[in-house]
Amino acid sequence: MSEIVEILGNNIRFLRKQKEWTQEILAEKAGISVPFMTQIELARKTPSLDVIENIALALDVPYDRLFKTSLTGTSDKETLHEFKKSLQNAVLETIKEQFQFLS
Repeated sequence: MSEIVEILGNNIRFLRKQKEWTQEILAEKAGISVPFMTQIELARKTPSLDVIENIALALDVPYDRLFKTSLTGTSDKETLHEFKKSLQNAVLETIKEQFQFLS
């Protein structure tokens, strides 16, 4: 199969697992059979544009997100939030250490 079909399958599987859905749940929401969903995720079958659109709608993502080569599942906003949280924790830990040092 082509690389784009592999990317599509991997991204669908990633996004499905991120929602903690089984293949059965996604297949039902997308209006396709479970075996066909399995074949799509394994890059053994190429879905039609209608099926891709139904899967994107079911996953509540823009259809083009299914084709991104660097899909990580986290948006820039989520990444920034995690960084901010990590930085805050580091600052608080440093402040605590300084107060313990002075005590």
